[in-house]
Amino acid sequence: APVFVMILSPFVLKEELSVKKMVCIGVAIIGMVLIVGNGISASGTDDLLGIFFGLVAAACYAALMLLNKFIHRMGRLEITIIQLGLTAFLLLPYVFFTEGFGIFGVSRSSVPFIIILGIVNTGIGFWLFFSGMQKLKGQSIAMLSYVDPFVAILISAIILREQMTIVQMLGGALLLGSTFVSENKSITFSKTIKENIS
Repeated sequence: APVFVMILSPFVLKEELSVKKMVCIGVAIIGMVLIVGNGISASGTDDLLGIFFGLVAAACYAALMLLNKFIHRMGRLEITIIQLGLTAFLLLPYVFFTEGFGIFGVSRSSVPFIIILGIVNTGIGFWLFFSGMQKLKGQSIAMLSYVDPFVAILISAIILREQMTIVQMLGGALLLGSTFVSENKSITFSKTIKENIS
């Protein structure tokens, strides 16, 4: 999704795509590959189908980021409620026909966690996400969205005590470093080149 946003932002949002941003997105992709670990091996039909679904999901997520930049004169809370409500409305028939509703099969101990996930992680998380979108360029949103998977792995290592490999740590460092360089206005390639020459 971030790659799609970076490619489309000069055309859709009329944003200038600098060499610095392109290099940073390349480094972030390398960091992501290191974090994921084994990479992608498309050996069977299921693998190819999974890659296809992943690319479609990425395109939809990129469209979400780009289209939200065109919504004006509407509060971020209203946008969040409308988008999450519309998503639930569209997914309900799919869930009903493929999986059925197992609401009554959920244990009582799970209900508070489902409510927390719905309100905090989804509701408040998306509200903050949409609020930040209006203040940032599309390319900045794309770069910052790369931080999500690294934070997920970091939290799983800290809270769930899952093992984090050195390669994943290196990937995280590349990802966070490229995001920092991309968003730091005081760091420019031209300035660095001039300093190296002198």
